[in-house]
Amino acid sequence: MPTCLLLLSGPMQAWGVHTPYEAHGDTLSRPTKSGVIGLVCNALGYGIDHDTAHLARLHFAVRADRPGHLERDDQTAGGGDFPLDILTAARHPQLAANPERFRYAAPREVDPITGASWAPATRKTIKGDKTYIVNGSFLAGLTGPAPLIDTIHQALHQPARLLYLGRHCCPPGRPIAHGTTDHDTDWPDHIPLLPDATTLQPTAWSETNSPTDPALPEQPPTAYQHRDHRNLHMTSRTTTPPPATQDTEQ
Repeated sequence: MPTCLLLLSGPMQAWGVHTPYEAHGDTLSRPTKSGVIGLVCNALGYGIDHDTAHLARLHFAVRADRPGHLERDDQTAGGGDFPLDILTAARHPQLAANPERFRYAAPREVDPITGASWAPATRKTIKGDKTYIVNGSFLAGLTGPAPLIDTIHQALHQPARLLYLGRHCCPPGRPIAHGTTDHDTDWPDHIPLLPDATTLQPTAWSETNSPTDPALPEQPPTAYQHRDHRNLHMTSRTTTPPPATQDTEQ
């Protein structure tokens, strides 16, 4: 079966596994199957309720030609005075209409019209951090039936929506569509290295059915509103692909 190749290269990217929201946003050192399938869904223009079973069945592999490095970004949100919320403004339009009393913060005195007492309202600053892969370049491959692979390849050339590398703040630095190849699951051994590769023997991860291989919850669900990511077993190995050429698109 043919394989669609995706070039995942940019200043920053992040590929976390499906976990409950926390202030800390982590990333693996490589792209995940669920993340790549989500990218393909964006390219195809799928909605959140679209059936993705045919995409989830595709075989996934990824090769780290330029692993990059991990960096943490400390972030804060909130803090300071609350602005006047919509509900309060709707119930007491005189507050929103009087800039001398409002001044972009919660009123601090008894309102002469309503008699309501307003105390200073502040919110605590939320601290968190997110980790990113910086200056990484990966080749990912999805192997499956030829008609579906051709459809994905065309969608990556002309995506229905903007594509990003794991998070909205991570746009790709180069076109993602990297062509197709007749090589199936062994493509990491045969596709030439990327021009910016930093190693001649990159690591490749491939989807496997062996229960003894490491597993993470990166098998995408059949419909994204369910969020029922299942464990996916992946095996890693060192490859020795052909050297980079001027035109690496297959």
